[in-house]
Amino acid sequence: MDMMKVFVFNMKKYRKKRRISQMKLAEMLDTSTSYIGEIEINSRVPSMDMVERIAKALNIEPFRLFVDDKERTNANMQETDNYLEYLSTIERQDLAQRIKNRISNEVDQILHPEIFE
Repeated sequence: MDMMKVFVFNMKKYRKKRRISQMKLAEMLDTSTSYIGEIEINSRVPSMDMVERIAKALNIEPFRLFVDDKERTNANMQETDNYLEYLSTIERQDLAQRIKNRISNEVDQILHPEIFE
């Protein structure tokens, strides 16, 4: 599954899990309901700043929006969660920066495919 499909799936999953409507999320993010809807049908790609704001509004770490849970077993989930729990602050910051860079590159490839041909 490509990264944006995973992002959209997880954004909807966490939003619904927290019983937040698209309208309420839009209000929390100071944006329009139509923008949230466009993200959720994968017709708009949010900026990295918006990804971080969405994660904060959903009360999750941003990387969780990009984890394909369907490909993880329960054992792997526990192992990953334990690994993340014991990372130092610097290691977490490094991991977060690497994830941001990877996402940014993926977004650039989606928005400007001619550059990557």
